[in-house]
Amino acid sequence: MNNISYIGEHLIWGNAGRFFVYLSFISALLASFAYFCSAQSPLLGGEGASWKKLGRLSFRIHSLAVVGIMATLFSMILLHYYEYYYVWEHSSNSMPKRYTLACFWEGQEGSFLLWTFWQMLIGNVLIFTAKNWESPVLSVISLVQTFLASMLLGFYIFGWKIGSNPFTLLRDTPDFAGLPLFSIPDYASKLDGRGLNPLLQNYWMTIHPPTLFLGFASTVVPFAYALSGLWKKKFGEWQIEALPWTFFGVMVLGTGILMGGAWAYEALSFGGFWAWDPVENASLFPWLTLVAAGHVMIIYKARNNSILSTLFFPVLTFILVLYSTFLTRSGILGNTSVHSFPDFGMSGQLLIYLLFFLLLSLVLFAVNWKSLPREKQDEELWSREFWMFLGAIVLLMSCFQIIISTSIPVTNKLFGLNQAPPVDKIRFYSRWQIPFAIMALLMVATGLYFKFKKTDMKQFWSMIRLPLFISAACCAISAILLKETNVFYILLLFSCWFAVLSNFHYWVKAKKAVLKKGGAAFAHIGFGLILMGALISTSCEQVISQNSSGKNVESLGKDFSNATNILLTKGDTLSMSDYYVTYAGKHKVGHNMIFTIQYLKKDGHSGKYIPEFELTPIVQLNERMGNVAEPSTHHTLTKDIYTHITFADLSEANNDSSGAFGTPKTHLVKVGDTLFSSNSIIKVASIDTHIDKVAHHLKANDIAAGAVLKVTDVNGKIYTCEPVFVVSNNMIQPIDAQIPQLGLKFAFTNVNPDTHQITISVAESQKSSRDFVVMEAMVFPYINILWLGCVVMVFGIALSIVRRIEKMKNNETVTDKPSEDTTKD
Repeated sequence: MNNISYIGEHLIWGNAGRFFVYLSFISALLASFAYFCSAQSPLLGGEGASWKKLGRLSFRIHSLAVVGIMATLFSMILLHYYEYYYVWEHSSNSMPKRYTLACFWEGQEGSFLLWTFWQMLIGNVLIFTAKNWESPVLSVISLVQTFLASMLLGFYIFGWKIGSNPFTLLRDTPDFAGLPLFSIPDYASKLDGRGLNPLLQNYWMTIHPPTLFLGFASTVVPFAYALSGLWKKKFGEWQIEALPWTFFGVMVLGTGILMGGAWAYEALSFGGFWAWDPVENASLFPWLTLVAAGHVMIIYKARNNSILSTLFFPVLTFILVLYSTFLTRSGILGNTSVHSFPDFGMSGQLLIYLLFFLLLSLVLFAVNWKSLPREKQDEELWSREFWMFLGAIVLLMSCFQIIISTSIPVTNKLFGLNQAPPVDKIRFYSRWQIPFAIMALLMVATGLYFKFKKTDMKQFWSMIRLPLFISAACCAISAILLKETNVFYILLLFSCWFAVLSNFHYWVKAKKAVLKKGGAAFAHIGFGLILMGALISTSCEQVISQNSSGKNVESLGKDFSNATNILLTKGDTLSMSDYYVTYAGKHKVGHNMIFTIQYLKKDGHSGKYIPEFELTPIVQLNERMGNVAEPSTHHTLTKDIYTHITFADLSEANNDSSGAFGTPKTHLVKVGDTLFSSNSIIKVASIDTHIDKVAHHLKANDIAAGAVLKVTDVNGKIYTCEPVFVVSNNMIQPIDAQIPQLGLKFAFTNVNPDTHQITISVAESQKSSRDFVVMEAMVFPYINILWLGCVVMVFGIALSIVRRIEKMKNNETVTDKPSEDTTKD
């Protein structure tokens, strides 16, 4: 096969891509070394300046190489060059063009490339803005880029795989090597791609990963500045320039996380915004420590203390980003998350990536430990810096709880344990995280009212009293209206109200409602609204789909309950909570089977049903991941009505009524398997080899076996029938079996002795077959509070970033001076 001259392979594209990959790695490594030499040079000019020039040149070459990789790979996807494994794996001819970007970063290599691209852009910005910090900071960032570039190398050293190259030919991939297809010289012309996973064919897949990876990439800036501060023994000077970048990371990474929650709420059927999935958690815990990092930096700007914590939190954040990368890409999470990547043999390289920067950080801390400034006296209890630092500790504790629980697969593998992850993750994490949330919210509510250094408590209480009392009243009214009795939920509700109202009061009173001065207040208000919306919508969610059909849904299986699932037969109208609902029909578009559910109101005078709205829940026909239900949601100002299909016949509608029975559906099954018709569940109970040949008018030498089928209708009534498989005169002559009451006809048409599988066909009577669905509907009250909080928080952080950049340019400080009163921040 090696001597075959292949026709139609676009080898120049792969060669160009590999060239850019190698150039990216080498130039990043050279940039790191050159910037290191520049930073180590004691001279401002001369040799140090030469090394800096080389560093800049190398980083710019690296930047061009990264752009070259992306342009090459993207072009190959657009041009459908399926002879390359990555293109074949993630795209296809039938894939809509709007998802081309999504398939670009669906795989390991593409997402690493996206991360590298954002970090490269950030590095180029820092070349122009970092000034005296350029050499040490870019040395660190270039070193990080070197490790990221190595993830795309795709070659072996002493049998150890270094990276995974996206420009590998399909025929050179171990899983495909030696296939007969590749004995055909023009095989490339016959290929079509596997395609983007249908579960990811969603517009969120186009915008969520880039935002999330920009957030991950931005964490390298405070990390690089912190390491540079340790390296150059300038432990505090770096923070002025790093602080806007820190809050930029808080904003972008937070936005990416919130986008993921919105995607889950819109497209997944678990019914909620946050499921505490391990991959979701992996993006959350670096955000928590990044928020803590930003706040302890503010303490340093105001008081020139907390040096150790300002170094610790940025470093910890980046290490946690690397740890989350290891968790999600090494395959160690296994089946605990639907979002994690499988293990592509890079877990060792990912671990080295993590351990290298962890050890580098520890060495720099150890070398400088005795030189690090210490606080000469404890902070005043009633000072802003004390409560901000305490808030950072609360965030750290919250983060560690999430890490410990998320890392159960890691500790199991590391210590040979057999711990099981929590079964009810939402309840488990809520029990731990609600106390942390209450503490954080109370600090958010009161923090801005404290002054740095020392606070006049009489003035503090005079300022805080009004929002405190109004919050208590609002909490009491809300708890009564929502019928909330859980003490922790009520405390959390009060804390949310207090955080929102006290920060709004602070902005109006202390900042005179000047918009550009309200960044911190708006960010805190948004945080309070997010938690308030999450609390109300989840604790007060209501299932409204109690079954009123008169047919027993529970006969469909143990996962179905009449208390939560309603059975709708096509054309019938049933009462459901405040509405009437009708299943109007279904149609197939691409991978999606779309069901139309009409919600109606009954006119009190005419008795007619008046359409209110229509929902179109989807069942995605996904061969790779299994069929997946996607909900459809009706949004109102005060609530969302959320509907998804829990059971349905996924075959396309058959309108042919010319015969007594419709077209049979063929099923390949084993004993014990279950299959479905439109009105029943069919279980293959056993194989009967003792057939009464006389009763079936068979010859003595005929071979016969029956499939004993237990058929349960929607009311739970069980029928038994036995289609017979017959071999007579070397010909298969099956004998059908019917259940007239259900309009079903069965045929046992084949046997595979090697796999112990049999073929059963099921035909339904055109007269008795009526399409039906089983669906679940929930009401999420006041979920819009959460979405409003997302917008307000991001807006507030953006205001803070802009204001701090303005102050940097004017060489001023945004925070209080010790002598200023509590009305300024």
